Amino acid sequence: MDSARGGREAGAAAGAAPEEIPGILHLDMDAFFASVEVRDDPGLRGLPVVVGGSGARGVVAAASYPARRRGIRSAMAMSTARRLAPDLVIIPPRIDRYRETSARVMELLASVVAQVEQISIDEAFLDVRGARRLFGEPEDVAALLRGKIRDELGLPSSVGGSVSRPVAKIASAQAKPDGMLIVPAAQTAEFLAPLPVSVISGIGPKAVESLERIGVHTVGQVREIPLTTLTRALGPRAAEVARLADGSDRTGLGQRVRDKSLGTERTWDEDLTDPGEVRRRITVMADDVARQLRRSGFVARTVVLKLRSPDGTTITRSSSLEHPTASGERLREQVVALWDRERHRLRRVRLAGVRATHLEPASGAPIQHELTARSAGWHDLEAAMDRTLDRFGSSSLSRGSTLGPPPDGSQQTGPDQGSAHP
Repeated sequence: MDSARGGREAGAAAGAAPEEIPGILHLDMDAFFASVEVRDDPGLRGLPVVVGGSGARGVVAAASYPARRRGIRSAMAMSTARRLAPDLVIIPPRIDRYRETSARVMELLASVVAQVEQISIDEAFLDVRGARRLFGEPEDVAALLRGKIRDELGLPSSVGGSVSRPVAKIASAQAKPDGMLIVPAAQTAEFLAPLPVSVISGIGPKAVESLERIGVHTVGQVREIPLTTLTRALGPRAAEVARLADGSDRTGLGQRVRDKSLGTERTWDEDLTDPGEVRRRITVMADDVARQLRRSGFVARTVVLKLRSPDGTTITRSSSLEHPTASGERLREQVVALWDRERHRLRRVRLAGVRATHLEPASGAPIQHELTARSAGWHDLEAAMDRTLDRFGSSSLSRGSTLGPPPDGSQQTGPDQGSAHP
């Protein structure tokens, strides 16, 4: 960090063009769910703690770093985690607590930096170039933010910085746990070169296999092959990945909103066999996702329903809306229609999920509400429900059609938490 600042100052003193500021930061809370539990119960410090379902089909939603040192990871079956750590401490998820803490984290970030883009419950991008006059260079701002989060909330976080949004995210992952890494613009390609291609967001196992077949294992090797060859392996993303690899990517905040998603997913200890019960559960999920949208200031153009049977058969279906929405009623209509079309294919349901995708900022979206008393009534009702839930908690209010026994053994993920997080 000091060397990066020194290089900028030396360049300015010599009359050369000032070095480009690595002012895009990615802040990621470390093992967020587990860290909140350890903070709230200091007696858990140093123990292998996981958050998740404890039933026969429970899944690890988050693992503390002592648990990770035993080989335990998010999305691992709880039975496997128990074998790796017989002294494992399993804590049921407290989603409301995590959301409350997330809101406080984002408030702290906004108190220092004007441009903050939250992308999930535990991470955000920040453009800190405008904060330099008050708080110093990006590394100074990053240190200030991490210090505030630790001092005021008692939680660890990691920060990566770059001139590029994707590289900042890679840097924060390299800085974990509880660290900071700012990559100067001129050193971007050098920093990326030895890393495996899997560090690039969106490069999954299939894309990795495609790249390895053409001899590409590291980000640096991407620069050594023609774009036409890269396109055969990656398709339309080839040019974007090439720009990232050679250090010329300059993607900033607000340029990837449509790639964001918000959702919830649950796995049950006992399979659901009653179609009406599945309908009830996905209705609850649709309402939850809609509330996430409204609280985050987004609307969605697409809703996705995910279903999985005990044998592992997974069905994912989506429905696009003519106009973007954050209405639980409209999302419910779509996911129920998707379920009605697919329920004959799944006699037993082990997992279900609802996700909203192709998001847009609600303030700028061309929303056209139907001019009917019904739609206006739902809008007013959902606004009143939000106020009630914010004041009294998630158990204070629900649809009459969803009343029933609680889904024992359920496992829920928050916004963008369906996959493992560092």
